[in-house]
Amino acid sequence: MTPRAPAMSPDDRRAAIVDIAIPLLREHGPALTTRQVAEAAGIAEGTVFRAFGSKDELVKACATAVFDSTPAVAQLRGIDPTLTLDERLAAGVAVMQRHVERIVGLISVLHHAGVAPPMDPKRRGRPADPAVDAAFADLIGEDADALRKPVEEVVALLQLLTLSSVHPLMATRRLDADEIVDVVLDGTRRRS
Repeated sequence: MTPRAPAMSPDDRRAAIVDIAIPLLREHGPALTTRQVAEAAGIAEGTVFRAFGSKDELVKACATAVFDSTPAVAQLRGIDPTLTLDERLAAGVAVMQRHVERIVGLISVLHHAGVAPPMDPKRRGRPADPAVDAAFADLIGEDADALRKPVEEVVALLQLLTLSSVHPLMATRRLDADEIVDVVLDGTRRRS
Protein backbone atom coordinates (compact mmCIF):
# COMPACT_ATOMS: atom_id res chain seq x y z
CA MET A 1 0.00 0.00 0.00
CA THR A 2 1.27 3.47 -0.93
CA PRO A 3 1.99 5.63 2.12
CA ARG A 4 -0.24 8.60 2.72
CA ALA A 5 1.01 11.71 0.94
CA PRO A 6 2.29 14.51 3.16
CA ALA A 7 -0.15 17.34 3.76
CA MET A 8 0.03 20.09 1.11
CA SER A 9 -2.26 22.76 -0.14
CA PRO A 10 -4.14 21.71 -3.31
CA ASP A 11 -2.08 24.15 -5.42
CA ASP A 12 1.20 22.90 -3.98
CA ARG A 13 0.10 19.28 -4.52
CA ARG A 14 -0.80 20.01 -8.16
CA ALA A 15 2.52 21.79 -8.74
CA ALA A 16 4.49 18.91 -7.18
CA ILE A 17 2.71 16.35 -9.33
CA VAL A 18 3.27 18.43 -12.48
CA ASP A 19 7.00 18.76 -11.68
CA ILE A 20 7.27 14.98 -11.45
CA ALA A 21 5.02 14.31 -14.45
CA ILE A 22 6.79 16.57 -16.99
CA PRO A 23 9.95 14.44 -17.40
CA LEU A 24 7.80 11.30 -17.41
CA LEU A 25 5.57 12.80 -20.09
CA ARG A 26 8.66 13.57 -22.20
CA GLU A 27 9.84 10.00 -21.76
CA HIS A 28 6.55 8.16 -22.32
CA GLY A 29 4.44 10.66 -24.25
CA PRO A 30 0.68 10.35 -23.97
CA ALA A 31 1.13 6.66 -23.08
CA LEU A 32 2.15 7.90 -19.63
CA THR A 33 -0.09 6.43 -16.96
CA THR A 34 -1.32 8.02 -13.79
CA ARG A 35 0.09 4.98 -11.97
CA GLN A 36 3.60 5.88 -13.24
CA VAL A 37 3.15 9.44 -12.01
CA ALA A 38 1.86 8.29 -8.64
CA GLU A 39 4.74 5.85 -8.17
CA ALA A 40 7.32 8.49 -9.11
CA ALA A 41 5.70 10.96 -6.71
CA GLY A 42 5.39 8.40 -3.92
CA ILE A 43 1.64 8.98 -3.65
CA ALA A 44 -1.49 6.98 -4.27
CA GLU A 45 -2.96 7.06 -7.76
CA GLY A 46 -6.17 8.44 -6.27
CA THR A 47 -4.22 11.52 -5.15
CA VAL A 48 -3.38 12.23 -8.79
CA PHE A 49 -7.06 11.99 -9.72
CA ARG A 50 -8.13 14.16 -6.80
CA ALA A 51 -5.64 16.80 -7.93
CA PHE A 52 -6.48 16.69 -11.66
CA GLY A 53 -9.63 14.67 -12.28
CA SER A 54 -8.21 12.95 -15.37
CA LYS A 55 -4.98 12.17 -17.14
CA ASP A 56 -5.93 14.69 -19.86
CA GLU A 57 -6.14 17.42 -17.23
CA LEU A 58 -2.72 16.41 -15.92
CA VAL A 59 -1.24 16.57 -19.45
CA LYS A 60 -2.79 20.02 -19.95
CA ALA A 61 -1.35 21.19 -16.63
CA CYS A 62 2.10 19.90 -17.66
CA ALA A 63 1.90 21.74 -20.99
CA THR A 64 0.76 24.92 -19.26
CA ALA A 65 3.70 24.70 -16.85
CA VAL A 66 6.20 24.11 -19.66
CA PHE A 67 4.86 27.01 -21.75
CA ASP A 68 4.81 29.39 -18.77
CA SER A 69 7.59 31.93 -19.29
CA THR A 70 7.31 33.38 -15.77
CA PRO A 71 10.33 31.45 -14.39
CA ALA A 72 12.43 32.32 -17.46
CA VAL A 73 11.49 36.00 -17.18
CA ALA A 74 12.49 35.95 -13.50
CA GLN A 75 15.87 34.49 -14.47
CA LEU A 76 16.29 37.15 -17.18
CA ARG A 77 15.46 39.85 -14.63
CA GLY A 78 18.06 38.35 -12.28
CA ILE A 79 20.97 38.77 -14.70
CA ASP A 80 23.63 41.09 -13.29
CA PRO A 81 23.16 44.50 -14.95
CA THR A 82 26.84 45.36 -14.38
CA LEU A 83 27.96 42.73 -16.91
CA THR A 84 28.90 43.87 -20.40
CA LEU A 85 26.16 43.92 -23.04
CA ASP A 86 27.61 40.79 -24.64
CA GLU A 87 27.70 38.97 -21.29
CA ARG A 88 24.16 40.05 -20.33
CA LEU A 89 22.72 38.93 -23.64
CA ALA A 90 24.64 35.65 -23.64
CA ALA A 91 23.27 34.90 -20.17
CA GLY A 92 19.77 35.79 -21.41
CA VAL A 93 20.07 33.60 -24.50
CA ALA A 94 21.23 30.68 -22.34
CA VAL A 95 18.11 31.10 -20.15
CA MET A 96 15.88 31.12 -23.21
CA GLN A 97 17.61 28.13 -24.81
CA ARG A 98 16.77 26.05 -21.73
CA HIS A 99 13.18 27.35 -21.71
CA VAL A 100 12.64 26.69 -25.43
CA GLU A 101 14.22 23.22 -25.18
CA ARG A 102 11.62 22.29 -22.55
CA ILE A 103 8.82 23.50 -24.81
CA VAL A 104 10.16 21.85 -27.97
CA GLY A 105 10.81 18.60 -26.12
CA LEU A 106 7.24 18.35 -24.91
CA ILE A 107 5.68 19.46 -28.21
CA SER A 108 7.80 16.94 -30.09
CA VAL A 109 6.74 14.04 -27.90
CA LEU A 110 3.08 14.97 -28.12
CA HIS A 111 3.24 15.65 -31.87
CA HIS A 112 4.87 12.30 -32.64
CA ALA A 113 2.08 10.61 -30.72
CA GLY A 114 -0.53 12.51 -32.74
CA VAL A 115 -1.64 14.64 -29.81
CA ALA A 116 -1.92 18.40 -30.22
CA PRO A 117 -0.29 20.14 -27.29
CA PRO A 118 -2.82 22.10 -25.27
CA MET A 119 -2.32 25.79 -26.04
CA ASP A 120 -3.63 28.89 -24.38
CA PRO A 121 -6.10 30.29 -26.95
CA LYS A 122 -5.02 33.84 -26.04
CA ARG A 123 -1.46 33.00 -27.18
CA ARG A 124 -2.41 31.26 -30.45
CA GLY A 125 -0.79 32.95 -33.42
CA ARG A 126 1.40 35.12 -31.16
CA PRO A 127 4.92 33.70 -31.08
CA ALA A 128 6.35 36.62 -29.15
CA ASP A 129 6.02 36.85 -25.42
CA PRO A 130 5.79 40.50 -24.32
CA ALA A 131 7.30 39.76 -20.90
CA VAL A 132 10.32 38.04 -22.48
CA ASP A 133 10.66 40.87 -25.02
CA ALA A 134 10.60 43.47 -22.25
CA ALA A 135 13.17 41.58 -20.16
CA PHE A 136 15.53 41.37 -23.14
CA ALA A 137 14.99 45.05 -23.96
CA ASP A 138 15.90 45.85 -20.34
CA LEU A 139 19.04 43.70 -20.67
CA ILE A 140 20.10 45.91 -23.58
CA GLY A 141 19.18 49.02 -21.60
CA GLU A 142 21.35 52.06 -22.18
CA ASP A 143 23.51 50.11 -24.61
CA ALA A 144 20.71 50.58 -27.16
CA ASP A 145 22.58 53.69 -28.31
CA ALA A 146 25.43 51.44 -29.48
CA LEU A 147 23.10 49.57 -31.88
CA ARG A 148 22.24 50.45 -35.50
CA LYS A 149 18.90 48.64 -35.30
CA PRO A 150 16.00 49.28 -32.95
CA VAL A 151 16.03 47.25 -29.75
CA GLU A 152 12.87 45.37 -30.83
CA GLU A 153 14.64 44.12 -33.98
CA VAL A 154 17.73 43.06 -32.04
CA VAL A 155 15.54 41.16 -29.57
CA ALA A 156 13.67 39.49 -32.46
CA LEU A 157 16.97 38.39 -34.03
CA LEU A 158 18.18 36.98 -30.71
CA GLN A 159 14.93 35.05 -30.32
CA LEU A 160 15.00 33.72 -33.88
CA LEU A 161 18.53 32.40 -33.53
CA THR A 162 17.80 31.05 -30.06
CA LEU A 163 14.81 29.07 -31.33
CA SER A 164 16.63 27.79 -34.39
CA SER A 165 19.64 26.79 -32.28
CA VAL A 166 17.63 24.36 -30.16
CA HIS A 167 14.86 23.23 -32.53
CA PRO A 168 15.67 19.72 -33.74
CA LEU A 169 14.34 20.36 -37.25
CA MET A 170 16.20 23.63 -37.75
CA ALA A 171 19.62 23.28 -36.23
CA THR A 172 22.41 21.53 -38.10
CA ARG A 173 24.58 22.13 -35.08
CA ARG A 174 23.78 23.84 -31.84
CA LEU A 175 24.94 27.42 -31.57
CA ASP A 176 25.87 28.33 -28.03
CA ALA A 177 24.68 31.54 -26.41
CA ASP A 178 27.96 33.40 -27.03
CA GLU A 179 27.89 32.54 -30.74
CA ILE A 180 24.31 33.78 -31.09
CA VAL A 181 25.12 37.06 -29.35
CA ASP A 182 28.27 37.52 -31.44
CA VAL A 183 26.34 37.06 -34.69
CA VAL A 184 23.55 39.43 -33.67
CA LEU A 185 25.73 42.15 -32.17
CA ASP A 186 28.32 41.98 -34.98
CA GLY A 187 25.46 42.65 -37.39
CA THR A 188 23.69 45.35 -35.39
CA ARG A 189 26.34 47.22 -33.42
CA ARG A 190 27.29 50.69 -34.67
CA ARG A 191 30.67 50.79 -36.34
CA SER A 192 33.24 53.13 -34.84
